[in-house]
Amino acid sequence: MTIAEYDEYVAYSLQHFEEGLIRAGFVEGETGWRGTIAHPDGSTEVVISFRARFPFHPPRVVPVDPDSVTWSWHRELDGALCLVAEDDHDDLWWTEASAFLEHVTAWFEQADAGWPNDRPDLDLERYFRSSEDGRLYLYDDLAGYPNGFVRFRPGSNNTMRIGSGTRPPKASKHSKDRFGYIADLGDIDVPPRSWQDVAARVAPDVDLDRRIRNHLVDIVVLIYRRGMHDGAIVLEVWPTKDGGTAVRRLRAASDTIAAKTARAGAVAPLLHEARVAIVGVGALGSFTADLLVRAGVRHLTLVDDDIVMPGNVIRHLVGPEMVGLSKVTAVRRHLIARHEIAADDIEELDDAVLSGDVAMELLTSHDLVVDTSADFATTALLHVAARSARKRIVSASIQNDGATYRVDLLPPLEGADPLPSSSVDVDQQPAAAFEAGCGSPISPTPPHVVVEAASVTVRHVIGLLTGSPVHSSGEVRNLVDLARTP
Repeated sequence: MTIAEYDEYVAYSLQHFEEGLIRAGFVEGETGWRGTIAHPDGSTEVVISFRARFPFHPPRVVPVDPDSVTWSWHRELDGALCLVAEDDHDDLWWTEASAFLEHVTAWFEQADAGWPNDRPDLDLERYFRSSEDGRLYLYDDLAGYPNGFVRFRPGSNNTMRIGSGTRPPKASKHSKDRFGYIADLGDIDVPPRSWQDVAARVAPDVDLDRRIRNHLVDIVVLIYRRGMHDGAIVLEVWPTKDGGTAVRRLRAASDTIAAKTARAGAVAPLLHEARVAIVGVGALGSFTADLLVRAGVRHLTLVDDDIVMPGNVIRHLVGPEMVGLSKVTAVRRHLIARHEIAADDIEELDDAVLSGDVAMELLTSHDLVVDTSADFATTALLHVAARSARKRIVSASIQNDGATYRVDLLPPLEGADPLPSSSVDVDQQPAAAFEAGCGSPISPTPPHVVVEAASVTVRHVIGLLTGSPVHSSGEVRNLVDLARTP
């Protein structure tokens, strides 16, 4: 699409929408298109205006009399109606005026009914203007500060971290610490939009206004609930010359384990107690371990007898600071540092799987063994042991110099056939490269293939651990590697 075509599309969309408003009885004025929306409890005059990004952003609707419409979580700070959620942007449906007006009518119908079955979005931040303080204020479990008073201290990366404490009587004017109070607003049906709204909900015996006037408190952390969900917002407050209190929203985030694992996926809680052994923590095995921990697995055994070489790190999870360490130690340290997994929950086995006894021990002491060793003898040994123990392993490998990856369930689920062998045309193979001091050729497998193969491996592992297998035998994928194209 050229610039001229883009401009033509935008102009047509705007004209088409305005024609629809005219047909609906709206009249253009200085601030937008004014008209009436009829709904069960009567009718409301609104003004519809267009934002700069229309038609890629829906029109804005504001009641002519902002207070004639009940304030709720479905209105913006300036009184505009919240009409389109972030997950409702498919196909730019609002570009048709008739569909958009029907949606506005439905909004008023829901408002008249008191918003039944309302989803509990924790979005109190949008009802306060943002502070000029660009630091990120991090807080942990707010229930751990029963006295209500807290201190935020400077941390790394332009952050402020919460801790207990009150402002000393003779605090230095040059101190970078900020002092605050935690207030629990409880379950709020109408969002507060000003300091007066907040103060009306805070326990009167705290005398928060006096503390703010005396510069004893300049941060207020509000805890609130919507339905079964808890939220928090961090506000900056200061006294004004007219005896009032000004308030601005600070950028803040929870630093709890719950917050950091909330995006791990719906099945993450089911994986917390699973015990998984990963045999071979080279490139594929290291990323598989990392993704499993991110997904919720908290008990790992890492098995490998190799060390991290300089040439490994381009495809490996760990960086050059780990060169010289055993791979199991390097991956374990990385997981502990990056994901706050308990050190005792990751076991190192700096050895190869050379006997049936070791294989059986891994199989019987873990819920699942994942073989990413890329070693035929190891895979065969684990497969035979799994059959004997009436268990199953997941074996993942990258083949044909990165042109293929495969994940095998060994043995396959009951009644299923194993996957066929996978190979590519020998003519497509590049010339082998060798590294000094190493007796085997260097694989040209690109890093992105390793990450993709690890993702697919983890998908199958999670499927088995949660009782929802992805496939009865596994998965094979042949890739078109652009690097092979002459």
